[in-house]
Amino acid sequence: MLRIEHDFVRILLLTVSAAGIILFWLPMCVRIVNIGNVSGLCASVLLLVFVLFNGPISRCLGKLKQHTAGSVLLWVVGIILLLGVLYCLVMSCFMLHAAHKKPKAQPAAIIVLGCKVRGREPSLMLYRRIRAAYSAAQEYPDVPVIVSGGKGSNEGISEAACMENELLKMGLPAERIIQENRSASTSENLRFSKEIMDSRGIRGEVLIVTDSFHEFRASILAEIEGLPECSAAPTGTSWYLVPTYWVREWFGIAHAFVFKS
Repeated sequence: MLRIEHDFVRILLLTVSAAGIILFWLPMCVRIVNIGNVSGLCASVLLLVFVLFNGPISRCLGKLKQHTAGSVLLWVVGIILLLGVLYCLVMSCFMLHAAHKKPKAQPAAIIVLGCKVRGREPSLMLYRRIRAAYSAAQEYPDVPVIVSGGKGSNEGISEAACMENELLKMGLPAERIIQENRSASTSENLRFSKEIMDSRGIRGEVLIVTDSFHEFRASILAEIEGLPECSAAPTGTSWYLVPTYWVREWFGIAHAFVFKS
């Protein structure tokens, strides 16, 4: 049962598991640890163990299948794994689609979602969002830019203040920038930004600036918070971080669907 008969398949699975271990371990070298790389690393290690010890594992599973309870358990586990794989594939398609969603017309506002601030300077991920926000602001010169993000316990200034400082350095006029500096999550980014829009009478589609992998979850939360019309201004992400944050988004999307936050 589940015995690997061909050397090509064995080599392929060994390559996939080794690549997974490396890709999910790399972010840990720069102190990035989250459910994405932890779960990805565990899955890669389990795949490696399965390939290396395929014979004994297959024999154990075969003996387990001979018993009714064991057979039912294997079917349940198999169905759960299949549904999990299908969920990840479908969500990945939605994530790719959301990252390329263009505005139907000129947006009413540009909302820039916050990210880590190191002291008083933007992290690389945040700086890329700031650059993307500046490009979007140049493309839509009459649209206000809402920079959204509060101050974490280990941050010197709020994410909103950091983004405003950088946008001012790039030459964006101060009167176009609106700070939202209370939020501590994506849901709050969008909720408090909508409050600002409502207080200023700003109505219409919003352009969300964030990493491409994050655009789909942001669009889900935007609709929950009363911003149903949104499009994407995605940023690039360092290649070695993509697997970690992509997998983390699968969990984040499920959380958004279940808990609406």
